[in-house]
Amino acid sequence: MNNLGLTSPGGYLPPSSNPLSANTYVSIHAESKEHALAIGVLKMDTEEIKKKNEGTAIENFHFLNDGLWGLTVETK
Repeated sequence: MNNLGLTSPGGYLPPSSNPLSANTYVSIHAESKEHALAIGVLKMDTEEIKKKNEGTAIENFHFLNDGLWGLTVETK
């Protein structure tokens, strides 16, 4: 079994006193890294993620080295 994810040691979810609801946009960080590696939206609230501990918790929209990452904007 894989021990990677939001509820594993080193993972992070906000405390029950300050939960996030489904459809909230979030940044995803690798442990001990300063900058986000992906942006996504919660598919379930953080309390449900803790309770279920399985399934898709976040739908990713943008991640390192995807098409948007390499996009350049020309300025005049």
